[in-house]
Amino acid sequence: MHTTPDPEYIIKLLEKCLKWKNDKSIKQSKVVLNIFIDFLRLRVVPKKNSAQDVFQQFISRPFKPKIEGKLETWIEVGLDGNPEIIEELNNKIRQIEDFGNNIGYTLPNKKDTEKKETTAFIQKTEHNDDDIFSDVKVKEEKHFETELNNPILVPWDFSPVADSALQHAVMFAPILGGTIYLLHIVKKAKEIEPTKAKLKKIAEEASIKYKIKPEVLVKEGNIFKTITEIANDNRAKLVVMGTHGIKGIQKLTGSWALKVISGTNTPFVVVQNAPRAQKIENIVFPVDFTRENKQKLKQAKLLAKYYDINFILVVAKDISKTELLKKTKTNLNYVKAFFKQNNIRYEVKAVKGTESSTEAALKYAAENLPDLIMILTSKNLNLQDYVLGVEEQKIIANPQKIPVMVINPRKVIYASYGAFGNAV
Repeated sequence: MHTTPDPEYIIKLLEKCLKWKNDKSIKQSKVVLNIFIDFLRLRVVPKKNSAQDVFQQFISRPFKPKIEGKLETWIEVGLDGNPEIIEELNNKIRQIEDFGNNIGYTLPNKKDTEKKETTAFIQKTEHNDDDIFSDVKVKEEKHFETELNNPILVPWDFSPVADSALQHAVMFAPILGGTIYLLHIVKKAKEIEPTKAKLKKIAEEASIKYKIKPEVLVKEGNIFKTITEIANDNRAKLVVMGTHGIKGIQKLTGSWALKVISGTNTPFVVVQNAPRAQKIENIVFPVDFTRENKQKLKQAKLLAKYYDINFILVVAKDISKTELLKKTKTNLNYVKAFFKQNNIRYEVKAVKGTESSTEAALKYAAENLPDLIMILTSKNLNLQDYVLGVEEQKIIANPQKIPVMVINPRKVIYASYGAFGNAV
């Protein structure tokens, strides 16, 4: 039985080979270097034009994290389920390691995360936020005249969990820079003014308790539509909403929180309790097989800009379907490349005994209690989904009451570049 080499380590060896080939001070034979490079190109990397193009791009520009991530994926695909190639590759790796030892170079440890080298690559890379997503066009959304100026909305139902949501919003406000609005939806217009008066008293009390005075907003409408409309029309930066979990009639009709979230362009943070701490340090980032999965990266980068965050890239260990496994690996390598490029800390956790990213996230969260879980909603939810339930409902109402950031997939037009073209 042969251990499959880590694609990241293979990439590091390939970079070393390219460096050694160009080093005129090395007098020894470089045949072994050419053999290793050619073996990767001809035997490991698939013979598809797109795969070979990525390999050639890497040879020309080995310090581009975007290309590195793509090549890692193709190496993973080429090795998957091919023990003969794996055995040959292990032999070639030993030859390169011996070569490095003979010329006095220290090779990276296979278990080392290569943080120092990654930092060096980032410093040599132009930090163009759009570069890694240059093969995607995002469909423009229609915008409206705004009543509010990019607010942070806290739907208010006069319950303790609403106050918990406000406390979370107070944490996010310095990061996002938006004004917090306590938002209440009434059924009749005549209820607006008396409700607004009650909310103003709550806002005054909040200004004393939390040192930030929220504004108040009362609208006539339906909570499932009006909150979404206000968030979209005013380009809200965030909606922080309390939930009582899934209980009672919600077990039959689906999560009310998810019904409110669906259809908005604004990220939601759904909470069940007050914050356990005043800063965010560990975020679970489930990685699945969907093309939309990478759309969480923009919010991840924003949070990492203000907090020293460690993202836990959680994947299911026991995915049985080969195609889903390959797509999950593709997404994982892409996300890792993005984090490397932006110097964001991360670690990968493959959770045993799980076949879906939801199972993996819930199991990891239950055992480790992170500060936040970041997920996407399913696309095109319908009544049947709400009745039968979708996977994200389980995470939103997680028993450990960990806050969940929920992002709706954006409408995108994918360019013809395999699974790498995705919006953020």
